[in-house]
Amino acid sequence: MADPDSIDALVARGDYLAAAALAAAKGEPARAIRLYERIWRFAEAVPLALGMGDRALAVRLALDARDLLRATDIASTIPAEDREALAQASAALAARGHHPEAAALSARAERWLEAAGLYRKAGALLDAATMLERAGRWQEAGLLYEQAIAGGARDGADTATASLALGRLLAGLGRPLEAARALQAAAGHPVTRGAAQRRLCAVLLALGLPHAAEEIARRLHAEDPQIPHDAAAIAAAERVGPRVTTTGPGAPAAVPRRFRVMHALGAGALGRVYAAEDELLGRTVALKVLSVGPGASGPERDAFLRFLREADAIGRMHHPNIVTLHELDEAAGLMVLEHLPGGTLGEALGRGGPLGVASARRLALDLLAGLAAAHRSGIVHRDVKPANVFFDGAGNAKLGDFGAAHLLDFGHTQTGSFVGTLAYLSPEQITGGGIGFPADLYGLGATLYEALTGQPPFLGPDIVGQHLSELPGLPSALRPGLTLAHDHVLLRALAKAPGDRFPSAEAMAEAIATWPAEDPGGVAAIASADSGDIQVVEELAPASEKILGRTHRGRLVVLGDPAIGREVLVETLDEPLGTEELVRLRDLAAAGGPRVQRILAVTADGLGITYEALDGEIVRLGELTEAESAALQGEWEPLGLAPSPERRVARTAGGPVILLVPEVGA
Repeated sequence: MADPDSIDALVARGDYLAAAALAAAKGEPARAIRLYERIWRFAEAVPLALGMGDRALAVRLALDARDLLRATDIASTIPAEDREALAQASAALAARGHHPEAAALSARAERWLEAAGLYRKAGALLDAATMLERAGRWQEAGLLYEQAIAGGARDGADTATASLALGRLLAGLGRPLEAARALQAAAGHPVTRGAAQRRLCAVLLALGLPHAAEEIARRLHAEDPQIPHDAAAIAAAERVGPRVTTTGPGAPAAVPRRFRVMHALGAGALGRVYAAEDELLGRTVALKVLSVGPGASGPERDAFLRFLREADAIGRMHHPNIVTLHELDEAAGLMVLEHLPGGTLGEALGRGGPLGVASARRLALDLLAGLAAAHRSGIVHRDVKPANVFFDGAGNAKLGDFGAAHLLDFGHTQTGSFVGTLAYLSPEQITGGGIGFPADLYGLGATLYEALTGQPPFLGPDIVGQHLSELPGLPSALRPGLTLAHDHVLLRALAKAPGDRFPSAEAMAEAIATWPAEDPGGVAAIASADSGDIQVVEELAPASEKILGRTHRGRLVVLGDPAIGREVLVETLDEPLGTEELVRLRDLAAAGGPRVQRILAVTADGLGITYEALDGEIVRLGELTEAESAALQGEWEPLGLAPSPERRVARTAGGPVILLVPEVGA
């Protein structure tokens, strides 16, 4: 007689959760994983995969559970010699659009061409070119370095780094004249100045210009006596061939041994930033490595002092919306910072366009909380822009890069060159006037303007003149769904005179708190309010499930959706939706309003539809009062529905809402 509590019996009864748990208890982890996958309980399957020693599978399961941080943490433990596992984990990350993380794993597996392609998809041209160079594809690497130079960041650091790399490559390929041009360009930036000049000594000697080479050598030796005083000695210490290394993409020359560098996160005006594993404390961190040291002079000394200002500014603050400084090694020019896997706001806007209004409201309140803390400490950030806004794994926004921070007790005016990106600088920063807290509110206003509309407040060509004398366009005129409340806050934050802006970050936060807390046409940015399109998702991952019954085409359940923190209705279909049905769903989503149930998402295979779950009594249209019926009068025609007495309506606290989800048992 068959055991009624066997795995097979539990599966036959549809109790996959109990069956999976029993399989795991009986030492059948592979079977347990398959059962967990059938009910979308991927998180429970991750420890089983790790117990089997299958880290690549664990990475995929963590990604299916929408836990990128856990997936990358597991991937970081895959040994470098297990190249097949690294390749599988990279493929899983790439399939879900996490190209930088996938590229880093491909690089660890020494799959240089694959890593180059992934870095290109991520927009990391410098790292992509480095991979091509390691693969021996020197001509392609050179073209990509040139492309990175042409499209370099406004602060010039990426351009200078690409010029240095191109110069080294050209020198190794026996093209000293072209190499000299690239290296001279790199020598003009403090980040790459020293390295470019050292390499330039060798190139100038190869061109038969010993006097020029000796002059550079003399300057280098005067700034750092440890550098040889003659060009020939410097040239002998320089490798002029294409770089070949297996230590990881763009890894710094030397960091404390406790840190294992995983991949480059980006470059700034002070140096490069890397994701690294702190093997002493067992945590992932961000390492900011400065290209110059305390003995530098001129522009390089200014860069080093700015680095110390950033460390001092961050170290004085402990706030959940400000990037945490763990350690500072002044002698090594090294800052150990909190690792934020969510990337930057600039990257998010580049990938997906403007934020939903609910997401932008949350972002604004997060950043204002951080600014308020900085201002209470007497610190003006002075460089609030999308590239300096970071996200943790939970989507919380944090201010970073306080390298431009100006302590009020050090004086009130800006000296020297521009600090900050021009598109977000306040008028007083442009003119060199007195700089105080209102400058940060202006930068935040410009940042939020772009986050909500998809473009900065001023587009040029004379951006300086526009900041000083022109009014930005109304945000609500650029994007449907924005309100007068958005216009009021952003235009006041972007006022020309500091005194006309909000008196404090707290006051600006109070005004932003009046913005709508939900996106029009969808809940918590699940559905697109602008296009009416329904979000296409890979799958529906419930935290809890309650079966309501069958509709005319499938099964209807209530799910607890962790993405939006509330319940939703999910219709699982017997047959995939056809093209006409998908078009009809999109039309309904686009025509919806506050009196119409929202359609939130459809799975990529067309077998699942997610609807808004409504609180309130479900009644027929014929049961409504006259006033309730009148509230729905203008809603039927845009939906293409007839207002028959049998139509179902939810009586909610905000009034009647037309139901779009099919009826159970009809």
